[in-house]
Amino acid sequence: MSAYPLFAQENAPISAIDWLSQPGLAPVAEEPVEKESRPTNSQNKITVSKLDILENKTFGLIPSEISNIPTNFWTELDSDTLMQLLINQPRSGLPATDDLLVRALLAETSGNTGVLLSRAESLIDRGATKAAFNLIKQSEIKDEKSFEMFAKVSLLTGNIKQMCGILNGARHLSKNDALKVYCQSDSGSSMTAKISYITLQALGAFEPKISNLLAAYLDPDISHDFVPPDFDPLEITPLEFQLYNSINRPIPLKNLPIKFASLDLEDPVSWANQINAAERLVKIGSLPTNLLLQIYNNGQASMPGKLWERVRSVQALHLVLSDPIIDPINELNKFWDIQKDKKLVAALARAWSDKLLEFDATAINSKVLFQMQVLSSSNVFPFEKTMQKLQEQNKPFSPKMFEVIRNTFKKRITTPIEFRAVNILRAMRLISESLDGDLLALEKGINLYRAMGLTPLAQQLTLEYMIMAKNK
Repeated sequence: MSAYPLFAQENAPISAIDWLSQPGLAPVAEEPVEKESRPTNSQNKITVSKLDILENKTFGLIPSEISNIPTNFWTELDSDTLMQLLINQPRSGLPATDDLLVRALLAETSGNTGVLLSRAESLIDRGATKAAFNLIKQSEIKDEKSFEMFAKVSLLTGNIKQMCGILNGARHLSKNDALKVYCQSDSGSSMTAKISYITLQALGAFEPKISNLLAAYLDPDISHDFVPPDFDPLEITPLEFQLYNSINRPIPLKNLPIKFASLDLEDPVSWANQINAAERLVKIGSLPTNLLLQIYNNGQASMPGKLWERVRSVQALHLVLSDPIIDPINELNKFWDIQKDKKLVAALARAWSDKLLEFDATAINSKVLFQMQVLSSSNVFPFEKTMQKLQEQNKPFSPKMFEVIRNTFKKRITTPIEFRAVNILRAMRLISESLDGDLLALEKGINLYRAMGLTPLAQQLTLEYMIMAKNK
């Protein structure tokens, strides 16, 4: 991964701004989104001090004038309700809806610390852990709740020294005795850690699994012959994961929740694991598409298997698209057939956007090229003509439903609604329901986006639906 400039900064976000700069991103509103500048490096210091929980501050990685997300976007709901809505948000979205959610989570918006933590938790839950880390760093780590979130994301991003340094200097920030012992050993005194462990173990402070892991971590003689306890992949904590690694019993990440996936993007992880992690993340909008393409091209695939078949199809098409004189149709068709997951197709179409749009799909008369061009960038072709052509090619709607959806865009908006989190999350849920076969939910979702002034985005997600949704 050393070839990636974005990974050169230690524990930098997987460039938060790059999510916004992807070529396929649908504009949020009628006005085009202004091109952003590169962010400055985040400061590394975190201040431990008191902060009024009701204080309203502005947090975010993308300025609001660039993201076009209103500064009051997240403040309509209390932080507990917001947390529940975000965590329960379905993952079965379309690229246009996933992009909007990630953009909003990263945008500079106002709110108290509870709102900030809700946004950070959602980013963690979607695997965007480095972005979450840099978002939390903008706040003061002031109490148990904020430190618990900071500790979680630090363990998920490898920022352990910094987190342990804070905990060792302010032990009241956590009631997690296992974490305190771990940090004493990692960034303090190993002897103090062993004494603390023995004392707390005698008091019954630890569950058997974490007790055994800590014992092996603190004593190399034990760890050499240590038989690790069984674990539930869905229940393992970031601290347990790090302890397994520390005693040389690493756990494969591909079966763990997606919040662990970004750890497989770092050296010295195998190329196969990097690809699997990147695919998982990009499918829910938590990795810039250009990084997925870079990872696919980071080696030479010579082994059998579906993974390497996908890699070879990407590399072959990337080579062809680099020369607009070469007819890309054969490689395009192979790529389309091999890449069964159309979310990966959409992601790579965006990464190839400029190259794909150099070809004349009408002259070449390729269904695959046309659909990849539509996925590659919003508002490339006139909406109504594109919608009609996709209906003829894919027949995603019955004739009656096609007219319903088409007429939805012709209706005048009589009751505008606010562009706020509660309305966006509701619209995204409707789009998710439509992907499960509820076409009336698609109509309602489109109407909601349009009522918020997001017609270009509604148009793009409609076209994405017509290409990516499974026919019912």
